[in-house]
Amino acid sequence: EKAEPTDIGKLLTDQVGEALRDGQQIDLHIEDNLDMELRPQSMRRCIANIMSNAGRYANNLSVRAGRRGSDYEIVFDDDGPGIPADKREEVFKPFFRLEESRNQATGGVGLGMTIARDSARGHGGEVVLADAPGGGLRVRLILPIGH
Repeated sequence: EKAEPTDIGKLLTDQVGEALRDGQQIDLHIEDNLDMELRPQSMRRCIANIMSNAGRYANNLSVRAGRRGSDYEIVFDDDGPGIPADKREEVFKPFFRLEESRNQATGGVGLGMTIARDSARGHGGEVVLADAPGGGLRVRLILPIGH
């Protein structure tokens, strides 16, 4: 897929709209919008995978997007069980699933976060996991502006 100027706010709004239609509870706040050179299908898949994971394990998701220095950052905070710090890198390994609070009934084969990180890195960015301020998981999708 070829990179093209992409309205990141519209792409994010469209992805949130799809998740809302699927019944997910999402609060979206776009602080800054800009066109970025992205591979749109790849970035849609990245965002969809992050939001799908949150939808499986959390009731509510907050999505904030905006410029942070030379990066554009999208922060996803959910109210799910979170991921222990010592397991955070492992969720990016193909087919890895945390089973303590997750069961096979939630679906997924353990590729979503692998694909999300691969997409972010393909755009010169990164996906970073942390604790969300209110409990749950924070996923930061960091994309360099002008990459």
